[in-house]
Amino acid sequence: MMGTTWMGEFAKTGAFDPTPTGLFDQSKFFEGAWNTTVVDGTSYGVPWYVETRLIYHRSDLAAKAGVQKPTSWQGLTDFAKGMKDSGGAKWGIYLQPGGTGAWQTFMPFAWQAGADIMRDGKFTLDTPEMQKALEYYASFFKQGIAPAQLAPEAMGPGFLRGEIGAFVSGPWHMGILREDGGTALEGKWDVAQMPREKAGTSFIGGSDLVVYKDSKNRDTAWKFVQYLSTPAAQQKLYDLVGSLPAVQESWQSGRLAADPFLKAFGEQLKDAKSAPAIATWEQVADVIDDGIERVVRGVSDPATATKEMQAKASSIGTGS
Repeated sequence: MMGTTWMGEFAKTGAFDPTPTGLFDQSKFFEGAWNTTVVDGTSYGVPWYVETRLIYHRSDLAAKAGVQKPTSWQGLTDFAKGMKDSGGAKWGIYLQPGGTGAWQTFMPFAWQAGADIMRDGKFTLDTPEMQKALEYYASFFKQGIAPAQLAPEAMGPGFLRGEIGAFVSGPWHMGILREDGGTALEGKWDVAQMPREKAGTSFIGGSDLVVYKDSKNRDTAWKFVQYLSTPAAQQKLYDLVGSLPAVQESWQSGRLAADPFLKAFGEQLKDAKSAPAIATWEQVADVIDDGIERVVRGVSDPATATKEMQAKASSIGTGS
């Protein structure tokens, strides 16, 4: 099992066996999930489980404020501002203000604006679309809607107490809220799809199954991967550990089809992207994380930050 953001770095070492042609039908998987297996045009694995991000929010505070689920960028701003001004929340939304992994929260907004990290093998971090997304992201902090100094571990407890109106996170938070909030929070929170600008894209992560090139049992290993990719096996994985299936057919029955929260994640997975599968991704991710933090903290402006991100990423290269 290989984390999706590590595929590029490990594939570049030559350790992986290419995915056998004809053994897997990529159309059965979520497109964004399958794309995580592809490095330089070759697939080196099969999606195992997936996750994406939605907007968790206190529906009771939204109702008090008289605001509806957001469907656009302006709608998200109004939604979060409403919960802060009229819903009783201290902060309308929590967005990661930089630091490790902040790109996972920010990049959906960049994709929604029409930006991308790379195109045609070259970094595109200094486009007007990327600048627009960074400016929009930072606006929540400049307007005092999102906290710039709150520690990440304080987000969950703050949401449970009603001090934070919304946050962006993955499916694992459903279990956390149900366990920590219990019956007291039942019916008081909900999830919403990511807002639309040019698109309504979110981030897709998870893990892929890979087979090592020097394995003495490659054929058997791939047959096992084939079995684990059947809808029945994928459904069993969810039943056992709660990991969301990468095979779309698995979402058509059972709890995945009946639970409205899970269905929302299933819908978002149809429009979700991953980081580029390059060997240097972790270094480039640090550059993006730093650029986000510099703008949020007011150290830099979006135009300068995106130019610096582009220059640093280009200097690091792709490891090809």
